[in-house]
Amino acid sequence: MKTRPVRTAIGFILALAMLPAVGCAAEPAPPGAPAPAPAPEAAPGAARILFLHHSTGECVWNGGVPAWFDAYNAAHKTNYAITEQAFPKDSPYGWENYPYDYWNIWVKNAGPKPYRQEPTLEILAPKYDLVVWKHCFPVSSVEPDSGQPDVASSEKRVENYKLQYAALKAKMREFPKVRFLVWTGAALVKGETDADAARRAKAFFDWVRNEWDSQGDNIFVWDFRGLETEGGLYLKAAYAAGDSHPNEKFSRKVAPLFCRRIVDVVQGRGDTGSLTGEGGAETPASAVSPPGEADGPPAPPAAPPPPREPPAEPPAEPAPAAEPAPEPEAGAAGAWIFDDAENPARRPSLWGDAASYVQDTGASVIRVNFAAAPEEDWGDYGKQRVVFTRPPQKNYDLRPYRYLALHMKADREMEVVLTLVTLPDPAGPRDQPRFSFTAYLRPAAGEWKTVTLDLGKLELAVEGEGEGAYEKAGSPPRPNDLSMLRFVTNTKNAGAVFLVDDMTFHRDLPDSLRGTVLQP
Repeated sequence: MKTRPVRTAIGFILALAMLPAVGCAAEPAPPGAPAPAPAPEAAPGAARILFLHHSTGECVWNGGVPAWFDAYNAAHKTNYAITEQAFPKDSPYGWENYPYDYWNIWVKNAGPKPYRQEPTLEILAPKYDLVVWKHCFPVSSVEPDSGQPDVASSEKRVENYKLQYAALKAKMREFPKVRFLVWTGAALVKGETDADAARRAKAFFDWVRNEWDSQGDNIFVWDFRGLETEGGLYLKAAYAAGDSHPNEKFSRKVAPLFCRRIVDVVQGRGDTGSLTGEGGAETPASAVSPPGEADGPPAPPAAPPPPREPPAEPPAEPAPAAEPAPEPEAGAAGAWIFDDAENPARRPSLWGDAASYVQDTGASVIRVNFAAAPEEDWGDYGKQRVVFTRPPQKNYDLRPYRYLALHMKADREMEVVLTLVTLPDPAGPRDQPRFSFTAYLRPAAGEWKTVTLDLGKLELAVEGEGEGAYEKAGSPPRPNDLSMLRFVTNTKNAGAVFLVDDMTFHRDLPDSLRGTVLQP
C-alpha cells in the first residue's frame, strides 16, 4: 500500500490543479494584465522541468516518473531533465498549496527574492523551461459562495478561486518563454466530503477546463481529476489508498500518462495533445514492466550517465519464482519499492510463510509472522524469533540508494531488530558465512510510525566465518549487495501483531521523510 498520510511525514493533503479544456475562451484578465503570451517555440531536444507538489504528487512521482524519462531520453536521444520539490514546504510557510497560496507567493509577493523561503516565478522562470504545479486534495472541500469574492481570501470558495486563478494566469503570461502545466484538481473520496461540496468542486474544475484554459498561450493542463474520478464527483474507491491519496496501482497507471502529457507540452502539442496523456508520446519499451514478471520484488532500476540521474527502469513486477531474479544493474533513479503488499502474487517468492498480506484501516500491509518463525538461542540476549525474506538468485545492488524507509505498527511496545544481510552466494545455503548491517526498531503500540534508515549509519555484524566474506567484498562500510531482510524479536513477543508497509529504498531523502531518520 502506498503513501498513507497518517504514517508519512509527507502530510495529509494533496493534489488539485485544474481541469483541462481544449480550446476555450479565456476568462477576461484583470485590468492592465498582459495579453495572452504566445506559446513558446517547441524545444524537442532538451528541457528543464520542475514538478511542484505535496503527497499526491509524491505518489505519482514514485509511480515511475524519473524512470520513464530516463528511458525516454535514452530511446529518443533527448535531455528532458525533470526534478521535483515540495512547494510550499512545511516550514516556514506551512503545508498549504491552495489557489490562495500560489497567488500569495507568486502574485502578491512577486519579485526577485523568496517569500518565506519559497521561490517566486521571477526566481523559477530563468531556471526552467516547464513548471508543473498542483494543489492538495482539500482544495475540493469547497464552501458555498458568500457573494463577496476576495482575491486575498484564503477561504475555499469558487468565487475566490476564480479571482486567484485569473491573477495567476496573468502572472504566468508574464513569462512567455516558460511553459506551465497545471494538474486538474484532485478529488476527495466519498467518505471525506459531501455531495454539495463535491459538486461545487466539480463546477470549479469544469470552469477551469472550459473557460480558464486557453489555446495559444504558455499555460496547459493535465486532467488528473478526470483520470481518478472517471467523470464522477469522487476519487474512485478502487484508486484510493484508504483515504483521498491515490494508491500505488493507480499511481503506476497514471505516471506514464503524466510523463506523456509533459512531453506533448514540451514538444509543442500542448493544445492538440490528449489532456490526460492517453495517446500522447509513446512509453519507451524499457519503461514498461516486462511480461510475466510477477513474483519477488522488482529489481532496482538501472542507471544512466551524468548529469542526468541514472537511467532506470521503473520497478517491474518480478520474475516468477521458478526463474532467476533479474540481475540488478548498478545505479538507479528515485526510489525502489522492495515491498508494499500491493501484489499478492509476489508474497510467496519474497516471504514464503514468513509473512502474510493483511488489511489494516482499508489498506493492504505486511504482517511479519513471528509466531510461525524458527526460534534461535542468542545467548545473553535470550531466545529470539527470526524471520527472513527469501533471497534472489543474484544479490540486489543497493549502491545507488542511501536510505530505506518503511512504515511500522505493533499491538504492543517491543523491539524489532532489522538486518540487511549479504550472502556471498544468495542461491546457496542460508547458513553460509555472511555479514550484515543492523538497525533497532521500536514500533509504537497501536499507531503507524514512519522510520527511515541511513544505510551509511547501520551497525556492522560479521556472522559465523563471515570475516573472509566481508573482506572479499571489499569491507564495505554500508550494505551494497542485499540478499535478505531479517526481522528478529524476543520470543516473548512471538504472538505480537507486527505490521510493516511501503519498504522503499531512496536515492535521496524526500522532503516528506525529513524528521523520520533513525539516529544510531
